[in-house]
Amino acid sequence: MKNLGNLDSELMKKLAGDCERNFVALISPETADLLTLLIECGRYSRILEIGTGLGYSTLFLAQASARNGGNVVTIERLPQRVERAREYFYESGLTNIRSYAGDAQDVLPHLPGLFDFIFMDAAMGQYLDFFQDLFPRLCPGGLLVADNVLFENLIDRDRFQVPRRRRTMQQRLREFLKLVQEHPELTTRIFSIGDGLVVCHRKK
Repeated sequence: MKNLGNLDSELMKKLAGDCERNFVALISPETADLLTLLIECGRYSRILEIGTGLGYSTLFLAQASARNGGNVVTIERLPQRVERAREYFYESGLTNIRSYAGDAQDVLPHLPGLFDFIFMDAAMGQYLDFFQDLFPRLCPGGLLVADNVLFENLIDRDRFQVPRRRRTMQQRLREFLKLVQEHPELTTRIFSIGDGLVVCHRKK
């Protein structure tokens, strides 16, 4: 049976500690609140997450979508993270999560149908590539949300102020944001919570 109440605080505290010890990023409380609000107010029920990590954000997405009778499909590239995340999913009592191990580009073709809410929380340098695969799977009226778009203020810094190893990421992140802000089928807003969140609404 789906647990429609609040997530167990001790479980989430243990999960957050696990993320910290293993250097796995997790969303901020403000980001979790906004994602929950967007899903509940939009009554979104078919959720896709790119980048499971250890499942911290997945549990918030699953709880919010369960209240709409929905479910979450989450994809993570690293099998060891998927295994650990599934343990937390089981412990949470939420039964509306399906998790996959593998590269998103390889898994997506095997997933049926469209999604009305897509959350990207993976390698920022790949957001541009992910978008090309994900936009056709986003139904009209749905939301595509990407985390960490203001990470280290990369998009506003001069190229030569950015460490060389981050310059490709900076360029591709700028290209992604330019694309979604100028896309004729999207209405896009950037929120400066956590490490920055871009919310794109596909027009009906």
